[in-house]
Amino acid sequence: MPNTFYTPPGYSGSAQLTASTGLTINAQGRWRFSQQGYNDRITFGLSLGWPDTAYNGEFDYGSPGAQVKPLSGGLLSLSATNWTIPVIGNTLQSYTDPDTLITYPATQCRIQIQGQWQVSRQQNSNSYNSFGVIYDGVTETDLGSRISKPNLLSYNTTYATYTIQGVDVTGGAIDTFSGHEFFCRVTEATSSKNSNNEFQSNTVTSPVFAYTYSMSWEIL
Repeated sequence: MPNTFYTPPGYSGSAQLTASTGLTINAQGRWRFSQQGYNDRITFGLSLGWPDTAYNGEFDYGSPGAQVKPLSGGLLSLSATNWTIPVIGNTLQSYTDPDTLITYPATQCRIQIQGQWQVSRQQNSNSYNSFGVIYDGVTETDLGSRISKPNLLSYNTTYATYTIQGVDVTGGAIDTFSGHEFFCRVTEATSSKNSNNEFQSNTVTSPVFAYTYSMSWEIL
C-alpha cells in the first residue's frame, strides 16, 4: 500500500535559484551583469574579441592599458548550499488541520525539492555581431555537464529530488538537501574563421536552477 502524504493548500509551489535569489558568485572572470538589454540580475553578458584593451588592470589579462587578446572569459562560478526554500522554509514543522483539528507532528513532516539546471547560452540578440566565431565552452553543474563546441549550446540537466524528512516518516530521518552543493560553472573561449582574427563576440548566459517545493505530512 503506497504511503499517503497530505500537502495543505499554500505549502507547495515553484521557484528559481539564481544569482539574485541565493546563488553566490564565487568567480566572475570577464562576465558581467547588465549587458545591453539585460538587467534582470540573472543573465550574465560576455564580450570577447580582438583587438581590445585591458580595463585598468582589473582583469588578469595584461598590464593596464596594454593590448590583450581577450579570447577567454575566464570562469563564471556560482553555488549555493542550504539556501532558504521560499514560503515553507527549511525546518520540519507540525501542522494542525483546521477542518479535523488533527495535529501532525514535525516528526511526520517531509520537505521535498525537485528541480533541474536550465542554463541558457546564446549570442546576444540585442548586440548580434558574432558571425563567424568559433566557440569552445563548458557548462558544468552538480547534475552533469555539457560541452559547447564549436557552437554555444544551452543545457537542461535531468531532474533530481532532494528530501528533508522526520524520523517517523517511512524510511526514517533523511536529509539530502542541507549538505548538498548546488553549483554551475561556465567557461567560454573564442576564435575566428577570419584570417586576421579580428572579430567581436557578445554572448549571454543565464544559470538557473528551476524547482518545485512542497511540505507534506505522512498520514500514519
